[in-house]
Order: sequence, then C-alpha cells, then structure tokens
Amino acid sequence: MMNTRVCCSLIAVLLCLFVFLSTTDAEENVTGSKLVAQQIQAKPGVCPLFSPDGAVDKPCLKLCFHDRNCPDDQKCCSSGCGRQCMPPYKEKPGVCPKIQIFGPCKELCSLDDDCLNDQKCCSNGCGHQCMDPSKEKPGVCPKIYLDDCLELCFQDGQCPDDQKCCSNKCGHRCVPPYKEKPGVCPKIQRFGPCKELCSLDDDCLNDQKCCSNGCGHQCMDPSKVKPGVCPRRGPGVGLCHVFECVDDIDCPVNEKCCSTRCGRECKPPFTLPEKPGVCPRNNVIGICVVREDNCFNDGDCPNDLKCCSYGCGSQCMAPYREKPGVCPRNHIIGICVVRDNYCFDDSDCPNDQKCCSNGCGRQCMDPYRGIYIILMCGSIFILVLQH
Repeated sequence: MMNTRVCCSLIAVLLCLFVFLSTTDAEENVTGSKLVAQQIQAKPGVCPLFSPDGAVDKPCLKLCFHDRNCPDDQKCCSSGCGRQCMPPYKEKPGVCPKIQIFGPCKELCSLDDDCLNDQKCCSNGCGHQCMDPSKEKPGVCPKIYLDDCLELCFQDGQCPDDQKCCSNKCGHRCVPPYKEKPGVCPKIQRFGPCKELCSLDDDCLNDQKCCSNGCGHQCMDPSKVKPGVCPRRGPGVGLCHVFECVDDIDCPVNEKCCSTRCGRECKPPFTLPEKPGVCPRNNVIGICVVREDNCFNDGDCPNDLKCCSYGCGSQCMAPYREKPGVCPRNHIIGICVVRDNYCFDDSDCPNDQKCCSNGCGRQCMDPYRGIYIILMCGSIFILVLQH
C-alpha cells in the first residue's frame, strides 16, 4: 500500500516537471523565432509567379530558406514544390492604355509576367487582362468637327505613321497631329476683347493664327515682318535673280527675307550688342496705350537711341546722360522738409543744374564752381572747377 502511494506521488511529480519543461521550451522557441525574424529582413521586390519552364531539374529541393541565402537582389521564392533563388519580378516597360470599353469581369492575369511578349496586365474596368501597352505619340490632337461616334481606335499605337488617336467628343479616329500654322503673330497695337475666341491655329480660317490681343486670344492675319534687322550686304554676296522669299513669313523660324542686291533670300537677323548708356527713368503713370513706335531691342532703334520701357511697352528713347560738374557739398543739418524741386536724376533738372543730395532728399542744384584740394597717395592735387 505504501509502495503504491509512493509510486503515484512520483508519477505526479514527473508529470508536473514534464509540463513545466515543455512550457519553458515553447516560450524559448517563440522568443528565438522573433529574434531570428528581426535579424532576417526580406529583400525588396516581389517573387515572380512560378513557371515550370524556369524550374530546376529537382524543383522539390529547398535550395534556400530566406532571401539572405541568395546573391545580389535575388529572392528566395517558391518553385512550386520547393524553394530556390530567383530574380525579383520586374514590371514591363510602358503604360496601360486608357479604359475605353469595360472588359470581362475576370482576373485573367495578376502580373505582367502572365502576359506574352511586351503585353502588360492591365485593368479593363472590371477585371484584369493582358493588353498592348499604350504608345502615345508626340504632338497634340487637333480639333475634329465630325459628328460620327465611331470608335476607330483606342490608342496612338493603333494609328499609322505619326497619326494620333484623337477624340471628336463622341468617338475616336486616327488623325495627323496638330501643327502650328507658319508665320508670326502681329505686334499688339491696341487691346482687343477680353475673350478667348480661339485656342489653336486650327480654330482660324485659311492662314490666320490664334494670337494674343493683349487681353484674350483671337484669329489674326500673321505678321509679314519679323523682329530684327537684315545683315549688311557685302559686295558680291548672294545669287542674282534668285528670289528665295518675298516676305519674312516665307522664311523659317526667326529668319528674315533680306535683299542680296539682285535677289532675296532668307537670312538670320543681325544681332546688335546692347548700345551704351542707361535708359531714362519712366515717368508715365496712367492708362496703357500701345504706341506704334514700339521696339524689341536696341537694334530696332536708329543712331544711339535705346529700346526702353515706358511703363506700358517699349519704345526708342535717348539714353540718360549725367550732366557735367560736381554737386556742391551739403551743409544742411536739421529737420527734413520735402521741397517742391525734388528730383531723381540730372534729367529732371533744368539747364545745367544737377540732381544733388541735400542731406534729407534730392533736389536740383547748380554744380559747384570753385577749387577742390585732393590728397591722393601722399600727393596734393588742385582741381579748379569753373563755369
């Protein structure tokens, strides 16, 4: 009887000890797994879908356990029956086409790798299917004034040559891209209506262009004179009786139609360096009125005139020139009072007066006439200023 009790007690102790040790081992395994998971970081990217064609001879072998067993950027991926190192999935180049018509509500693909050649796995509006990538051609669609609602294309790739698949607000068809009409918009002489009466040259009849009128856009006849000056003709330059052009509008880009003494040909305009001098200060305040004597650069102005802003545009003006003489020394100390004869530069002053500081602002003064004694580098210079 005693032996039976001892045996039962011993068995109970062994069972408790077994349960305790099993629980401790499980906790250690869970903690260890967390540490291993923290140490092993998956490489960026997604494993490709398994294809038997790319599997090794024995696909059920586990040739890797995690990404760090694989070289470079390869990942440890399923081979269908085992695991092996594979390059990560890379999306095919190109962009999926715009959804024009809803397709079947089925998932016929999930990645680009499911599609043949350069096709991509794209949304059809309800599911996914393999589609040719959109190949948008350069250029802008013109305005189409057809009322038919035929869907003759869905993307530029379906159109020949450089044609684009363009909408007529009811359907789509292949048409040549919009091309700006030749010529240059005329200079703005007076402001037009503040309305957008056109947006592209195609909105205008014949050879008219869609041009700014200073406040909006409207159709205008192109200017026949481009800005700039024809280069000086040298002796014997050019071919006689060859008329390559009649007006500037016949020449490409910014070239001008210039005389060759016995013919006309397109030439780049002569670019003059900026003329010396400074533009006078602009004193115009009020309503802008575009004048006819406007200019674009100093080369458009005769003699030594410069192309200067008058606050509302540009026109040829004589450059500002400082008057000779020296401003008198300022002896005014006291309260600043604004006087009527204030100025900004010598051009604001009558006769030979100069615009000088009075210690509180600027005013027109007679230049100093007298003797200046100048000490420079240890030598004395006497400067005599006379009227």
